[in-house]
Amino acid sequence: MEANAVERKAIVVVEDSEPIADLIKETLNGEPDYQAVVVNDGAQALEVIKSVRASLILLDVGLPGIDGIQIHDMLKADPTTQDIPIIFLTAYHQTRAFRERNFPNVIGKPFTLDELLDAVAGACRIETSPQDTH
Repeated sequence: MEANAVERKAIVVVEDSEPIADLIKETLNGEPDYQAVVVNDGAQALEVIKSVRASLILLDVGLPGIDGIQIHDMLKADPTTQDIPIIFLTAYHQTRAFRERNFPNVIGKPFTLDELLDAVAGACRIETSPQDTH
């Protein structure tokens, strides 16, 4: 292994809007530190998050079936996934509801790519944060 080789962080993008998911995936995969995987539905997301050993989850709130909040709650209840940082992506401006549940990482849609990359970089640095977000 080369001395300057960097392991890319696996980021699972759970987003049902194909144009948004593609834009996020292309943006993250264009960066040297990230490898993005897109999942379009909540039920499949739980399996993929575990199988790729996600370092970060970008989670749309308004998913059909199992929504982003339900996925969050299932991940935080599972000891194998409870420490994975989650950034919510939402077109709903429910910032008060997110604060009440202690969800500090929320990006409102529409967002800029710089805003997304800054949030991802910050979350990946605090990957093993001791703060409990249950």
